Amino acid sequence: MKRYASHFLFLPEYGFLKQYVIETKEGCVMHAFPLTEEIENVEWLPGAIVLLTPKELQECDSDSAGIPLKFPPNLLKDFPPLIYQDYRLVPVYFSNFDITTMLPASGTRHKLLP
Repeated sequence: MKRYASHFLFLPEYGFLKQYVIETKEGCVMHAFPLTEEIENVEWLPGAIVLLTPKELQECDSDSAGIPLKFPPNLLKDFPPLIYQDYRLVPVYFSNFDITTMLPASGTRHKLLP
């Protein structure tokens, strides 16, 4: 199991969470929780981690014009309930994320997290 934390954790169609940790296993999110203190074995990634369904990931990879995702500016208070059971979420790291517009910056590359 690996743990990653970032300034922002985005859930397309829902909104975003500030300073959250995700736990992954075999490339899928198993658990998410707020980063309230320093935690052992957590890799900090500046920018944003976006949690995508396999369908959203496929759309993101196949779109040559950019990233066709909706990033609603809604600040969420907590992780949406039961989202783990409804979707197999894949974490994708966006290193160049514009926090003023809450969108990936022009030319942003994304990387799957293991």
